[in-house]
Amino acid sequence: MRRMNIIALSSLLLFSVGCKSLLPQKTTVTHNQWTDYSQVNVIGNSIHAGQTLDDLKSIGVDVNNTKNIEHLTHLDVAKRFGLIGGQKDRSLKTPAGVQLMLDAAERGRGYELTIEHTAQTRTGSFWKDFLNFKRTTKETGWKYNILIITVDDKIQYVLHKGNPNINRVTTERNPLGPFQRLNGYVLVDLLEEVIK
Repeated sequence: MRRMNIIALSSLLLFSVGCKSLLPQKTTVTHNQWTDYSQVNVIGNSIHAGQTLDDLKSIGVDVNNTKNIEHLTHLDVAKRFGLIGGQKDRSLKTPAGVQLMLDAAERGRGYELTIEHTAQTRTGSFWKDFLNFKRTTKETGWKYNILIITVDDKIQYVLHKGNPNINRVTTERNPLGPFQRLNGYVLVDLLEEVIK
């Protein structure tokens, strides 16, 4: 009997110690050719109005072959700048290159390259996470985004932004654990079943 208790206690101890490795993890890598933020920042700063799409190929950006480049119509670009379907701030002026592209209509094209290297890991107690009492997620890495506006394959406008050092911790607490997301009617029905 004592031997069974020792085995059960040892199994429980090993299982509880190894539980942190059971928490989910997520990694997002959109491009393997760029491994750090400084590389894509140099590319973003190398793109400017007056260049052609063929010029971009020399710095490693081919709008037809590079992965994860979104091709945008003039209507997509107008929406992004709040010119369609939104309340445009009158104090903001539409950039000249963007206006050229909008005036060119079908001859204009936008390209958006989003590059991301991020990792999300859940930390803390496995049981609190599993039962939804407390979930802590840590996100690290970097992101970079380049918007290229063209008319007849000639660049008219470039906008780029990025976050070189993402370090975000999100903690979600649910005092009712797995019952937190149940609506009131389901909870009342469950209580009635328990009382009967």
